[in-house]
Amino acid sequence: MPVKQKQNIKGFSLIEVLVIIAIISILAGIAFPNFSKWQRDRALRLQAEKITNLFTMATTQVERGAYPYVRIEFVPGSSPGEITVKGINQQSLSKKINGPDDPSCKDSDFTSWETLSSHTLDEVTFIPVLIPQSSGVSLGSGAAICFSKGGKYFKQYLGAATQGMIGFDNNTSDPTQNYVTVCHVKSSSCDAVTKSFDIDQDYPTYLIRYSRFGLITKYKWNYKKNDWSSQ
Repeated sequence: MPVKQKQNIKGFSLIEVLVIIAIISILAGIAFPNFSKWQRDRALRLQAEKITNLFTMATTQVERGAYPYVRIEFVPGSSPGEITVKGINQQSLSKKINGPDDPSCKDSDFTSWETLSSHTLDEVTFIPVLIPQSSGVSLGSGAAICFSKGGKYFKQYLGAATQGMIGFDNNTSDPTQNYVTVCHVKSSSCDAVTKSFDIDQDYPTYLIRYSRFGLITKYKWNYKKNDWSSQ
C-alpha cells in the first residue's frame, strides 16, 4: 500500500499580502505620474513632427519647381484647428508677378490654389497667435506663410507676421520671428517671447523654426536649461 508523503505547502500570510500590496501601490504611485508625463510629451512631439513634415514637404515642392509658390495656412475655428498646405503652378505665379502687385500671401491673391496636404491638430494641442486657443476667431481668418524659390516672395500673413522676436541658445543678438510654437492645451502659460511656460506642471512645448529659404528646425523647451534644445 503506497505511503502518502506529507507535503509542506505554505500560502502567503495576511501580513505578507499586505506588504506586497503596499509595495505595488508605492511603485504605481511613482510610475503613474512619469507615464502620464510621457504620454503628454509623446502627443505633443507627434504633432510637432507632423507640422515639421508639412513645412518640409511645402519647401521641397517649391525647390523642385512643382509648385513655385506654396501657402501654409493655420485655420482656427471649431477646436482644435487645422493646418493646410496649398500651392499654385508657374503660370499662375507669373501672371501675378507681371501684374500690378506682387504676391501678398492672401488666399484671395490666386483663384487656383491646389491643396497639397493638411493636418487637423488633436484635442491636446494649440498654437498661440497662429491658431489661438479661443474659438472666437472665424474660419478662414488664420495666419499664413508663403514660400517661393530663393525666398524672393517669402511672405507672412496676419498672426505669422505679428509674433514677437525670440532668441536661441540664450543669444538675444540673433532673434527670429519665424517660428511655430506647439503647446499643450492645459498649459497655463506658453509664451515663447517671454519664455514663460508652465513650469509647475512641466508641460512639454515644441517649436518649429523656419527661414525664408526653407530651412526647418525643430526644438523642445528645456526646463532645466531654460532654453530651447534642438531635436
